[in-house]
Amino acid sequence: MTTSFQDDKTPVLWKKFMMRRNEIVNRISNQLFSLQIYPDNFTPGQSFRKYALAEVSDFDNIPNDFDTFELESGKYLVFTYKGKAENGPELFRYIFQNFIPENQFEVDDRPHFEIFGDDYDPNSDSAEEEIWIPVK
Repeated sequence: MTTSFQDDKTPVLWKKFMMRRNEIVNRISNQLFSLQIYPDNFTPGQSFRKYALAEVSDFDNIPNDFDTFELESGKYLVFTYKGKAENGPELFRYIFQNFIPENQFEVDDRPHFEIFGDDYDPNSDSAEEEIWIPVK
């Protein structure tokens, strides 16, 4: 789905996906992936592609109207976040405005993603997710 930070369609995407996730019969774990592909020289006002994903053993048994995605390997910074999803932007600001520049990392032009369990509740204070930021 194409979305933006200003017109965030993430809840719509995940609602559609979660209603049909059990149709994916070859899942290899209960982990789910929220993946973003940002355009070159991305600024927060731009639109980007967002995916709701599950890891599968192969692409043979994917429901017909589902897309497949193969993640390219590479180096990532990984952060663990615990709390409501609505408070996530504060952590992302810290990562991109402080942590990355202060530690002299360079963000790579590959997908960014978060990993969480099948029972993830974005409104819970105890919700946990891993945040993966691609770096060079």
